[in-house]
Amino acid sequence: MLCALSLLASAQGEYDALKYSQGDLLGTARYMGMAGAFGALGGDMSAIHQNPAGIGIYRSSELSLTPVFSMSGVKSVYDGTSANNDKMSVQLNSFGYVGSFRPSNNSNVSNINFAITYNRIKDYNRVVGLRSFNKPTSMLDMIASSSGKINPDNLNGLSYLSWETFLINRETDGYYSPALIQGETVDPTMYMKEEGGIGELDLTLGANWAHFMYLGLGVGFQSIDYSMASSYEESTPGITGVTDPMSFELRNALSTTGSGVNVKIGAIIKPFSFLRFGFALHSPTYYTLTDAFGTDMTSWGVSDQSYEDSERFTEETASYELTVPGKITYSMAYLFGKKGLLSFDCDVLDYREMALKDVNGLPYDSENTSINNHMQTVYNLRFGGEYRVTDNLSLRAGTAWYGSAYKDNMTAANPAIETAGTVTQYAFDKGSRYYTGGFGYRSGSFFMDFAVTNQQQKENIFPYYDQPINGENRTDNRYASVTTNRMNVVLSTGFRF
Repeated sequence: MLCALSLLASAQGEYDALKYSQGDLLGTARYMGMAGAFGALGGDMSAIHQNPAGIGIYRSSELSLTPVFSMSGVKSVYDGTSANNDKMSVQLNSFGYVGSFRPSNNSNVSNINFAITYNRIKDYNRVVGLRSFNKPTSMLDMIASSSGKINPDNLNGLSYLSWETFLINRETDGYYSPALIQGETVDPTMYMKEEGGIGELDLTLGANWAHFMYLGLGVGFQSIDYSMASSYEESTPGITGVTDPMSFELRNALSTTGSGVNVKIGAIIKPFSFLRFGFALHSPTYYTLTDAFGTDMTSWGVSDQSYEDSERFTEETASYELTVPGKITYSMAYLFGKKGLLSFDCDVLDYREMALKDVNGLPYDSENTSINNHMQTVYNLRFGGEYRVTDNLSLRAGTAWYGSAYKDNMTAANPAIETAGTVTQYAFDKGSRYYTGGFGYRSGSFFMDFAVTNQQQKENIFPYYDQPINGENRTDNRYASVTTNRMNVVLSTGFRF
């Protein structure tokens, strides 16, 4: 029993690495109202996180706070069957303080500013549900095939759980087979609940050089708090006169916590009063993470000994290191006097730079090879505008496109993707689209901003790796097409002094 309990742990794979490498469009209400197109503008708590040179725009000190109300709706289509699930949450998007200091009038340095800011950069909160009927393949096919000819006493992971719950049988040739007969179909159902997020605390220092060039340097301290609970169930009505109805359920729980650090440098140049260019370079983020996971499997109507059989692994932990790719941001903004502006940003990220290592710094060769083979360079585009209706009221809108980290042919290629522990589900990200809008009010030292944003994220989610059999070539019914619509209602308040 002790040996079996120690055989749950599995190396983290590209799916887990990507999950902690991607960011969302989150921040202050002004930042989100313009779809985050702030790289050449600055003067905002979240713009400082994006381009530290933005701190140089400040000519006074500032204190602000941004809560957010988030609603996520997830629609999945799996073999023509639709499922919908919703989740709501209230979080803290951003807060911080900017201090501004003016040197002597004889200096070309107009301002030297520093800031302590917090920005939430990833939101995981959602519930995903998949459902289908009369599928000709079962998760047990995958488990039996992967068990090979291993002696039952040496089985581990899903193979061990399935053996102990009588869901796989050993044949006379030493191989394993599922507890299903030829032609028997199954009705699968999967639910996955995700919670938590990634936040970053930035320490930033910057300067304003004669209102022509703005420079900034920042150090970011990121923290990950992610949890996932999933349930995968299959049932079969049996075949009249041949087999009785049976079912099983696999439950997984995964929690990931840890911290990372990165460095940012940036510059904003204002060659004319109406035109600004921005550049920012983010170093890779170096994480130390710990996974805690546990699982149990239960079968009903399978064994002769009892109606219900179950087996579980107690919680285990695994620590490792993750390198998240850095990025380069190019920005441009055009100002229409004091009446409005248009702004554009482009992020360049190469997700092939993700890397996994053990706690001793030794690389996971096979996982890193998969990352290099499956990932690609991504261009994230943001476009936003602001129009000042009166001296106190401004209107804002924007849109953004975040590209897919995976190569376009991944779904059709159907490669096996390694995941943590006995978690079977994984996804191929297909990119996100954002639509944003909002308004801002200024009166003296007080300001208030409001924004509403909608994110449409598309994925192909596989409940498990459905291995091709006998050279078959089918992908359409292996995965579910999933769209996550996340609406954020954001309110920022603050003072400048």
